[in-house]
Amino acid sequence: MSWRVILSDPTQVLGLKPLSLSWDAIGGPQQALLSLQNDAIGFKGLQSLLGSGVEIYDPSDRLAWWGYVDQVSHPVGMTGLKSSLESLANRLAVRYRSLEPGKDFGALAQTEWKDDATSQAIYGVKEVLLERGVLSEEQALLLRDASLKRMAQPVSKLLPSTEATNSQLHCRGWFERMRWRQWPVHTDIRGHAPSQQGYQALGASLTQQNLAQSFTFTDAVKVASLSVRIRKIGDPQDPIRFQLQTDALGQPSGTVRAEAVLTASAIPAESYSWVSVWFAAPCAIAAGERLWLVVKRDGVVSSTAYFSLGLDENLGFPGGKLLLLDASLGQWKPRLPDADLLFKLTALSDSVELMAQVVQTSGCFNDFSYEAGAGLSLPYVSEAGVDCQQAFLHLLRLGTPDLNSLQLEVNSKRRLRVYPQPASGSPDFWLGQDGRIKNQVGKDHESAWQAVGKWLSSETGTACFLESLRLDLSDGSYRLRTNYVT
Repeated sequence: MSWRVILSDPTQVLGLKPLSLSWDAIGGPQQALLSLQNDAIGFKGLQSLLGSGVEIYDPSDRLAWWGYVDQVSHPVGMTGLKSSLESLANRLAVRYRSLEPGKDFGALAQTEWKDDATSQAIYGVKEVLLERGVLSEEQALLLRDASLKRMAQPVSKLLPSTEATNSQLHCRGWFERMRWRQWPVHTDIRGHAPSQQGYQALGASLTQQNLAQSFTFTDAVKVASLSVRIRKIGDPQDPIRFQLQTDALGQPSGTVRAEAVLTASAIPAESYSWVSVWFAAPCAIAAGERLWLVVKRDGVVSSTAYFSLGLDENLGFPGGKLLLLDASLGQWKPRLPDADLLFKLTALSDSVELMAQVVQTSGCFNDFSYEAGAGLSLPYVSEAGVDCQQAFLHLLRLGTPDLNSLQLEVNSKRRLRVYPQPASGSPDFWLGQDGRIKNQVGKDHESAWQAVGKWLSSETGTACFLESLRLDLSDGSYRLRTNYVT
């Protein structure tokens, strides 16, 4: 038997022959180049294959490679035609710097996403976020609409020259489809941190012994630490106490959800600086729950030795309110003039939960499993312009809490599985002096690609990890990329 190719398209194409195949430890099947021995379908017929699923079986009828058709090419004399999904986009937005006058001039802005339903029905959703410089909103929308119209269908391009004598199909593994969707901006650092405009004394008199700032998050978070912009005046010796309190009729209730203490020696005297404290355990906050960040001076008030907190008197934090405790009356009162506290709250996300969210957002997999125990708890921040594959690989490279490396595979059913990198102590394959992969009895392995993502032991006794393999089917030769770091 010879190698055979099956397409997911109901109309099978005869005469497809694999020329080269490659696999990677991260994601499995990577690229495949197929030659079409029968060119009867023509270039239009080739274009209709874009996006079709591909399965390739070896001569022993074992499924060896799987993915989708990403590009087709067709020779025409010494030239040729090419069409690809690489530049296709059927969901598009533009990110730009606003040209609008006023305080938002030069601020980052983004249009709403716009879809082409016809293209999406054929190829699936493929998003592109165009990054541009300074534009007006009208210019950005015109650019979005014109670009979507131009990019919603594959475009044919002329190849000035080609050495191929037959039509070819360039295929990619399913993991590459993760690049088709954008990962939304995410930050675990919340709060209000513009340039400082004002300050508030804390503990200089009984009328401002305590300070409280309210806040509400739209999603559930686990707050692990907080930061404020603070300095000390004179030489106070007592610590500062930070509390997260529940709300009672628009003011702090006195019920403490989390607390941390900052010594006076950790607070700068020369100028305002961001100073952080960590809670003993993360504080779980429900979506939409209103809490108060309460800052207290532990010692007695003093007009010559007290603390001062940075504020925003421009009122740039509409989601919260600042109150001062008048200890002489035992009442919370608004500050005059009104202001917002400069503060940051840092939450923790679970790396496995984030991976699951990225997989769901990518929309190209049927299942996700994580088989490496517990994930990492970390403050997570991502920027705009990152696709789902980039976001997922960033999380994958963090490894496990035990500092073990992670691998992933995508099987032919489009199920994504994350698991620990195999240990180097018991390799399943051998690397001979001739550069060929051997089985345990020293014979050339018939399915060398099965060694990708595993450890090889050489005849010198050195172990190496097989990161990728590219197989040339014309002569059965292959190229390996290994890593000797254990």
